[in-house]
Amino acid sequence: MGYYKIKIISILCFFILFSLNPLACTSENKIKNRLTKYHGFNIEDLTFEDAGYKGKNIIHSLEWWYFDAVFTNNYSIEYHIDIFSKLDIGFAVSMLNIYQNGTLISHARQMHSLKEFNYETKESLLWNLKEQKLTGIIDEQGNWIFNITVTMNNNAIDLEFKSNTQGWKSKILNMWCWGIIQPKADVSGTLTIDDETKNVVGHGYQEHGWDGKIPQVRGWYWGKIYGETLNIIWTNVIKYPWKQYLMLVVNEDKGNYLNVPVKDIHFKLTDYKTIDGEKIPTTFHFNVDNKLVYIDVMAKANTITHQQSLGFFNYWRYHCNVTGILKYNSTSEYIDSVQIMDLTKFW
Repeated sequence: MGYYKIKIISILCFFILFSLNPLACTSENKIKNRLTKYHGFNIEDLTFEDAGYKGKNIIHSLEWWYFDAVFTNNYSIEYHIDIFSKLDIGFAVSMLNIYQNGTLISHARQMHSLKEFNYETKESLLWNLKEQKLTGIIDEQGNWIFNITVTMNNNAIDLEFKSNTQGWKSKILNMWCWGIIQPKADVSGTLTIDDETKNVVGHGYQEHGWDGKIPQVRGWYWGKIYGETLNIIWTNVIKYPWKQYLMLVVNEDKGNYLNVPVKDIHFKLTDYKTIDGEKIPTTFHFNVDNKLVYIDVMAKANTITHQQSLGFFNYWRYHCNVTGILKYNSTSEYIDSVQIMDLTKFW
């Protein structure tokens, strides 16, 4: 009975805080495709300021930052902070997950009053919350560099994310603005587990979402595919089982990005498995073949971790082995790496 009470209270909180929220961001582009039943989204350039706190400029807000990284020593991390507010009054929830070989070995979550959240940016400080801090600069070469430091319980991360790809943003179904601050970043720093500190290097990702209200969708899949100089960010937003929105963006290191037309994307989910009562796919297939892009890639789950947030937010975090071929313009790469992907569901 307590579980259902939490669900009901969480849903009521979301409706009170985020319903009837006027959003301001780029316009969406619905690309109809009768054969696939998929629509698409427009994307546009973002600015460095899009990495900073937005809530002070709007009436209602659901806002978040998300970081993940996969390191060469078989460790990986995921950190996010969600802010729920109305007229600058609300609360924040932060979470740090540490994995070894894709298996969750440490999980910490904290709730905070929004009064503790310092967003008065000075120099490189983007926000500060007790023992959690994000700073960012643009160096002399034009690289976007962010440092995230977090301490929770006996665990901590102190990591530098250095961009090597151009970011972009999109408006998702008049519900939130999705800023891909760093599609792919070189990550280095330290990881502390039970007071033991390790040096780490690898690749990572950063996103910032803002102007959000209660999601009026069933959920979404999201993931990324990294090569040596090419990478993909993709999402499949499920509004209804019969109406979905698919986006796949190719980035080139030190280069531009391409939003692949939805009509050219062939996306398939297979090998379903039941986890905590939910039947979910464990293999993802991506195919694109047009004048600029060729993709033949499969992502197969090594591990899947189910987590719950605020009663009805359900996450399944995948660590996938990704293999296949990615071509863009004159560059061709064979992909064989471990990547983090997500499934989020509300109903």
